[in-house]
Amino acid sequence: MTQPGPLADAGPAAPGARATAGLRLQTLIRGLAVMELLADGRALSVAQIAQAVGLHRSVTYRIVRTLDDRDFLERQPDGHYRLGLAVASLARSVRSDLTNAALPELAALAEATGTTAFITVPSGEDAVTLVAVEPRQSDAHVSRRPGQRHPLDRGAPGLAILAALPPRPGERLEVEFAREHGYARSTSEVMPGFSSLAAPLRFGDNSVASLALVFIAGDLDQDAAVERLRWHAHRLQALVSGQQLDPPARPRRAAPASRR
Repeated sequence: MTQPGPLADAGPAAPGARATAGLRLQTLIRGLAVMELLADGRALSVAQIAQAVGLHRSVTYRIVRTLDDRDFLERQPDGHYRLGLAVASLARSVRSDLTNAALPELAALAEATGTTAFITVPSGEDAVTLVAVEPRQSDAHVSRRPGQRHPLDRGAPGLAILAALPPRPGERLEVEFAREHGYARSTSEVMPGFSSLAAPLRFGDNSVASLALVFIAGDLDQDAAVERLRWHAHRLQALVSGQQLDPPARPRRAAPASRR
């Protein structure tokens, strides 16, 4: 007969053990709250983090230092903290099939448009950045970090995700437009002064995502960018779904508004 393992033998946990487990769980929840706070790419001081998550500054400091020691946070020269490289490492293992297929397409799209290109996936009622690529040569572009999130019904990336899903009661007209035309467009809905274009992505396993661009409002030939965006979205859907599809002819390069 198979012998029971140590946990099966242990019986009910002693009160002290339960208290210790509860404290560890509380610490974990607090650490996750700090990381979620910084998921939008901001760098904040310990005092700002403590105020935002509702913890005493000394408690927050210990959590932040622990996360920093494990590279989940990164201390800036001014003493502020932002998400660290360990988060990016973990993010690469999430939907690795999509990430691996997307990186070459994102790089080509970023270079062709001179903007930051990224993949957004749904998480509950939020749109979350999975992976992003910035252009190597650009006068000015917007940074986008994995883990940044915003509501699905705000901003082109989330609207494009909704367009990849069946219609919902009361959805915005922009979602219906994206479903019909293959892209969504928004300005200043997530970040004031910035615009975004996004194309819905539907894969063979019924999962959805969006392929998006973010740029300074008025600084891009959007018609050419939409052509390029949909072209790469078509390719990416085929690659991830394992389909052999001939994409439409390669679109023209999208130039910044200042070059037109």
